[in-house]
Amino acid sequence: MVSSKPKGTAKVAKTGAKPPPAFKANKPGSGHKFKPGGAKKFEKTEGEDSGAAPAKKFVKPRGSGAGPKGFKKFDKSADGGPKKFGGNNKFGGNQKPGDNKFNKFKGKPNPLAPAEGEKQDWAKFKQEKKDLKLKRKSTRDTYEITKEAKQIYEKLRCRRTEHKDKLVEQIYKVLNVGDTISKVVKAHDTARVLQCMLKHAAPGLRAEISDQLLPFTVDMCQSKYAQFCVQRMLKYGAPATKSKLVESLMGNVVKLSTHNIASGLLDTMYQGATPQQRIHMRQEFYGDLYRKAKDASVKKLSDTYKEATNMKSSILGSVKANLDHVANKQLVDSSLVHAVMLEYLRACDEDEEKLEETVTAFSALVPHMLSTKEGSEAAVICFYKATPKNRRAIIKNIKEHLLKIATHEHGHVFLISLLNALDDTKATKKAIYDHLHGDLKTLVGNQYGRRVVQWLVAPGDTNCFHPGFIRTVDEGLAFGKKEKELRRKEIFEQIEAPITEAIIEDAAFWLSNSHIGLVTADILNHIQGESYAKAAGALAQVVAQPDWRISADATGPQPQDKKKPHNDVEAIIAEATKQRKKLLNNVSSSEDEEEDIESADEDNEGEDADTPKLKKAKKEKKKQEEVEVPLVTGVEEAGMHIVLKKILKNDGKRDGTPFSQQLLQSLSTDVLNFWLGVNRACFILVKLVEDSPALLDSCKKAIAAEKSLSQTLLGLKTPGAKLLAKKLNIGK
Repeated sequence: MVSSKPKGTAKVAKTGAKPPPAFKANKPGSGHKFKPGGAKKFEKTEGEDSGAAPAKKFVKPRGSGAGPKGFKKFDKSADGGPKKFGGNNKFGGNQKPGDNKFNKFKGKPNPLAPAEGEKQDWAKFKQEKKDLKLKRKSTRDTYEITKEAKQIYEKLRCRRTEHKDKLVEQIYKVLNVGDTISKVVKAHDTARVLQCMLKHAAPGLRAEISDQLLPFTVDMCQSKYAQFCVQRMLKYGAPATKSKLVESLMGNVVKLSTHNIASGLLDTMYQGATPQQRIHMRQEFYGDLYRKAKDASVKKLSDTYKEATNMKSSILGSVKANLDHVANKQLVDSSLVHAVMLEYLRACDEDEEKLEETVTAFSALVPHMLSTKEGSEAAVICFYKATPKNRRAIIKNIKEHLLKIATHEHGHVFLISLLNALDDTKATKKAIYDHLHGDLKTLVGNQYGRRVVQWLVAPGDTNCFHPGFIRTVDEGLAFGKKEKELRRKEIFEQIEAPITEAIIEDAAFWLSNSHIGLVTADILNHIQGESYAKAAGALAQVVAQPDWRISADATGPQPQDKKKPHNDVEAIIAEATKQRKKLLNNVSSSEDEEEDIESADEDNEGEDADTPKLKKAKKEKKKQEEVEVPLVTGVEEAGMHIVLKKILKNDGKRDGTPFSQQLLQSLSTDVLNFWLGVNRACFILVKLVEDSPALLDSCKKAIAAEKSLSQTLLGLKTPGAKLLAKKLNIGK
């Protein structure tokens, strides 16, 4: 028999009645008959509590307005009780749209609602709604002014309009009433009017408009629409205007650097600022003292506590707090933040705790720090001084960006430093090289990616890297435990086979131009044994082809366009407008007559209508510019000539079948006949017999076997042919 005493912490009623007994399940043999339908919930059995009142059954209420379980929702029949929220419409119960509790117009008559029993006229409803919206807009004090300005703007934005500077003057006369310009600059429609004015205005008027907007620059930088006016001021403004723009931000640099919209503009301004302005912008990260007043004697962070060392801890704390705030917002892709970060990391060498906290905060953001030189240096320091856990986090975060990092101007330096500092060589290959191997051609085809491959193959080689660069990268060796030579040997042993296979699979690519050829020569110089023999054989087959041609992108310096003066804004605008019209005219002339008629109305609508055409014109121009790279014969190209001589020079130290022997065996009579007529090809053969004396007789037999080849060689007057004939003793 189950006890009738309550279990747990059941609440007892305050009326003095005994607590209800605990719930008892109906089981056979428990003193109750087992009912097939199961026991009813919340039901007392007779005689269970002799002193209690008669048992009551808790029957689920049923009726209108009941919820899913039969209970009414917050409903009382008495007046003043809670209101009923349930019902059969979205406003609850039988409420009408105008009776909603949360309607801010509650109690006011709705002029748009239809009368009872009438059908809603939706066309009339939409028109009345439109009129009501227009009526609300007309209550603004700038409504009439902006309406007139936008009417003129519609003419101004059309590409066929002439004398646009006159229209800009008209708009300026309309808007230049009190503080109207500052009011309308943040609106989505009038902001576009001001952008167009800044673009097409005369220099004097542009400077005047900019001066009116300068006091509101901080707010504009944080506005969704006004930010584009700041961009126009930076693009079309005079140098004096740009300088004033930077000065107007002083005192709010840290605030703007943590704003999603303003951070990008701040970075652009920092890059275009003067050296003194850059120093002042960095000073604001040093603390509130420098935010309010700048110090000309402070050039970097270490100058702030140079004379007062007791201030070092508080100043570094302020810098750390500002950097942490930026990191929390994930807005570290900024030249300004990178510069401050680098100064901070160099200054807090002694404070390991602060350094570790900063590295932990920025470990997930390292890929965003590699876009600038300062950011790359800061990321390298973060990696060197990070704990093993943070190092693994950094490697994990850069995995998906490895190719971009390896082919970036500053990112590849970080990757080389990482390769040179890691002790676990197996993990290095798995985490870095294995992810890059699939894009090895892309890597070798890029000027920065080639440096990464060269460091993997020939780390610290002064023939490939500048001694200063090698010294900088070798600073990371102090943060590792394994010996330098052992680490580099282990890495190369693991990547030797995959690189050799890549060369054998597509040997023509590895000799497709002189830049890639230099990397190939470095690889051949370091691989050994069977790998070398296979790679050399594949490359020799390519060189011995009669139609071997390479791209001539490295034949010499290409003529470059003269740089336009950065302050000649009007010339830049005029040239851009001219090019735009030319592109659009070319597209229009190439289209059919019917398409021209259909697009005539669209052209009069303005610049927005021209956007698809302009994009199409730019794509066509890009296709025309992407002319195929001219190809030249491989043995005639100057750069490839140096590559082949370099391979042959290092060939004599090899065991087995060297490249020179495989090349000589692969040269057919027709190829030899062609080579003898090329001066540089003759010098290649001279180099071959000089560095490999054992091949002298083989080369002489190959040429003497064909009488025509000997006669051709003797009949040539080029320096290479004469020297080759002398080396082979032909004609004596």
